[in-house]
Amino acid sequence: MLILAFDASTPIVTVAVARVENGEREVMAEISVTARGASEALLRAVHAALDLAGEDLATVERVLAGIGPGTFTGIRIAASTARAISLGTGAALAKNSTLAALAAPALSASPDVLAVLDAKRGEIFVQRFAGGEPGEIACAKPEELSVDGEPFIVGDGAVRYRETLSRFGRIPRHGSPLHRVTAAGHVLSADLSPVEAGDLVPIYVRQPDAEVRRDLNPWSRP
Repeated sequence: MLILAFDASTPIVTVAVARVENGEREVMAEISVTARGASEALLRAVHAALDLAGEDLATVERVLAGIGPGTFTGIRIAASTARAISLGTGAALAKNSTLAALAAPALSASPDVLAVLDAKRGEIFVQRFAGGEPGEIACAKPEELSVDGEPFIVGDGAVRYRETLSRFGRIPRHGSPLHRVTAAGHVLSADLSPVEAGDLVPIYVRQPDAEVRRDLNPWSRP
């Protein structure tokens, strides 16, 4: 089965092409780009990754989309792109948490990982992965977070709030690739079971920025 996986929930748009045979998952090609506009970067990265793998959209059997948490616009773009590709090619859809993709490479080094994404507004998205089980996804201020044990802490949120979070566990150096969300991480961690297009629902955790700004705008109130 050929898989096209991608994520646009963070400032890094990431795409991978992978093959699953006899239960083994092999990443054939991966592209990650830093982009301000996921709407322009995502499809270009999709076609570039397919070219690197020597495949095209017609051969894709499963489209795996990262559904957040992360940036409202990026999540929506990834979900709508996945639906469009599925509709055009007949490939089945699958979904996965962006935090699970972030944690996946780190779990090969530690059985206890705290995945942390910068949520802006002075907050972080966090999820604990320990003993093979994912914990609840939460949004919190770093100084209000409570963590038992000493997890391995990864993600751009861990980098930004290193001084606050380092008291809970070890954080890799600033430039470590473990701090980046990758499409390969989605391939490694996702449940590839098919889902309906209507089930490809973004994980927001909190109210989107646009809704907050609208609430603060006096002209938007009835």
